[in-house]
Amino acid sequence: MIEISGFSFSVAELALLFGFVLMFLIQLFYQLLMATFVLSGKKKVKQVDFPSVSIIIPSRNYEENLRELIPMLLEQDYPDFEVVVVDDCSSDGTEWYLAELKLQSNKLKTSRIIQETDFPNALAITIGVRAASKEWLVFLNPLCRVTSNNWLKSLAEELLPEIEAVFGFVKYTNLAGSMQKFIRYENFDSFILYGSARYLGLAMPISDMNIAYKREQFLNRRGFAAVLDSPFSENELYLNKISSRQNSVYLLNNSTSVTYAGDADWYDGMNFKKKQLLLRRKFTIGQSAYLWINTISRLVFDISMIALLILSPLRFWVAGIWVFKIIHELIWGIVAMKRLGEKNIFPGLIIFRSIIPLFNSIISLNQFFAGQKRKWK
Repeated sequence: MIEISGFSFSVAELALLFGFVLMFLIQLFYQLLMATFVLSGKKKVKQVDFPSVSIIIPSRNYEENLRELIPMLLEQDYPDFEVVVVDDCSSDGTEWYLAELKLQSNKLKTSRIIQETDFPNALAITIGVRAASKEWLVFLNPLCRVTSNNWLKSLAEELLPEIEAVFGFVKYTNLAGSMQKFIRYENFDSFILYGSARYLGLAMPISDMNIAYKREQFLNRRGFAAVLDSPFSENELYLNKISSRQNSVYLLNNSTSVTYAGDADWYDGMNFKKKQLLLRRKFTIGQSAYLWINTISRLVFDISMIALLILSPLRFWVAGIWVFKIIHELIWGIVAMKRLGEKNIFPGLIIFRSIIPLFNSIISLNQFFAGQKRKWK
């Protein structure tokens, strides 16, 4: 036994206490980064001259969803924009609906793919980029929904000359199914975690929806030539190649967010998680270290806390540190929730953060042994 300030500790207890304090300090560092991100972004003076924008939507057999989305986009209050829909081998009535709508609006452009390729995502996006004629490209999914006719104008306020990569938030509040809360928690937590990484020069993509970059730079860099070794998430990987602390922005406000109108059963939730983990495999060493250190420190913190509450005479101090950490998470989390227009995220998100490290480990092991080769669209 080792005596310290009147308390007796075994070597195991001291090791647990050291690990607990170290993991707390690491988690506190992450929380300070997140608080900086959440509290940043003061309202800028609105631009007088907005850049031209092309909204690109690759679609396969989403006729009914396009009937909801495209009219909302064509009604945007914005001086110079177009909507480019790439009909990717659809077998429903997409072609005829788009042809009819083009007669009603000169802001709509369409392209059609009639044959499958080895890189369907990259081809559909590249055709959309080639068909586009505006300075900035904004990408949406047919299942996205914009909440007002000022969505594009709000987003364009961040399309500044020095910016090249823009990451918008996608709200999963309208999902139906058993995994709705899981996907909402995962998406919200990832957006805050990835957005915070920008302060370390590690800007990372979260989704292929509600993102933007410049058309000219895409063409000058030969499009997806640098990321075609991966037959999925080409748009996210392209953004990952070009983004930095100086040229990237994360849109932390409700007016630039879009909602997602899909389903969320167990199969959808697992695909969402697997795609995210597959994407992380393509991250740099620095990006991977940032994510792994956060995951491991959270897991070790929780395990050591439980052990110390049972074994240590300092259990009340340990409990106090845990309460401080939870309160700190709640403060910045609630601020982020309000800024992004999310509701009813807490306290479920706190429980989610405690179990997600273990859940990620199980999914990663499953992917490793199963040799997952799926192409993600």
